[in-house]
Amino acid sequence: MGALLTTSLACSAIKPEIATAQVKILIPLYSYPTWYNPPTYTWPQVAAAARQVPITAIINPNNGPDNGPPNRDYARGIQDLKQGGVTILGYVATNYGKRDINQVKADIDIYAKHFQLDGIFLDEAASGSDKLDYYQNIYKHIKTQPKLQMVVLNQGTQTDQEYLTRPAGDTLVIFENYSTAWNQYQPQPYLKNYQPQHFSCLIHTVPDAATMKQHINQAVARNIQYIYVTDDSPDHPDKDPWNSLPSYWQEEVNHIHSINQKAQKSSGK
Repeated sequence: MGALLTTSLACSAIKPEIATAQVKILIPLYSYPTWYNPPTYTWPQVAAAARQVPITAIINPNNGPDNGPPNRDYARGIQDLKQGGVTILGYVATNYGKRDINQVKADIDIYAKHFQLDGIFLDEAASGSDKLDYYQNIYKHIKTQPKLQMVVLNQGTQTDQEYLTRPAGDTLVIFENYSTAWNQYQPQPYLKNYQPQHFSCLIHTVPDAATMKQHINQAVARNIQYIYVTDDSPDHPDKDPWNSLPSYWQEEVNHIHSINQKAQKSSGK
């Protein structure tokens, strides 16, 4: 316990200017695109933030593409994100390698044909080596679509290194959990051997902006490039931590922007 505490304190104290690559936001944008009701429509805030920091947003019409082209609301939302320069991924569930691979590919094909996206987010991804062939098969299928350039695997936990070396994914979500678990989290040693764009963390139930900034600094120190921190929580009544923006959204964007500015200055760019 003492060693873990020492490590977490050391990481939280690391200054964010040690970033060697631009920190990016990977946001599960699971709120409905209510463009017809501006007070509840958060997608333009995400698009506006992309002017400050690189943002990749995951859209999820209905646990996948909903068996067809986007409805008019999603079509409008996607257009708003694209105008802001947001990279957009389509959500596909895989049930930890147990979902019929042809159903997975069918979802991917619908996104590729109708949604004009930049990549695919494979949720409920397995993390053990026994499912590598399944995910490599899907990865190769995605890469046959010229516009689908990015494949994110959401294991949400420690992951077999071969998912990168095969490869079976371009970016691995190696942590999806509560704020309280983040300080104690110990990344696997192989992370330091790869560029940070291969790793992501999604941290929910983060109580305030100060803790959010500490968590982001820790993620940078742990060689993670794609980050999202929110005070939304599965403990809230709707049980979904990804369907609203955090109350400190703009502070989060500003903090990452500051990290990236310092990184650029230190590299002489």
